[in-house]
Amino acid sequence: MQHNLTFVQLTAEQIAFAKEANGSRKQITHGLICGPHGQIFGTEKQCQKYYSVWADTFPNLFDKGIKTNNFKINNYKETFNLVNILIEIHDSLENESSPKIKTLPIKNDKQPANNLVSRLWTRITGS
Repeated sequence: MQHNLTFVQLTAEQIAFAKEANGSRKQITHGLICGPHGQIFGTEKQCQKYYSVWADTFPNLFDKGIKTNNFKINNYKETFNLVNILIEIHDSLENESSPKIKTLPIKNDKQPANNLVSRLWTRITGS
């Protein structure tokens, strides 16, 4: 199931909650909500950078990207190692959707399996 990648311009109240959860010294004006997978908070430039890249990089995770200034955020704590989480989830979805071709070794009944037996048989029969 795909989710939206949401680029949010935070309100003053949301900025206060995000700074409380992530540290008051961190510059926070925007957030990037990655569906149920997690979120990051930072400046507009930081969030915009990830928004523009992740929308194209993870097509199996995100249906579309949305920019808004009105979004209800449930959790203001940043998701640690979010990019690795997204990569892992995306790769597992990609592997499920791609067809897997299983190749089986072809056994030739005309050749004996053991080379020693083959050479011995050649010496005995002379052929």
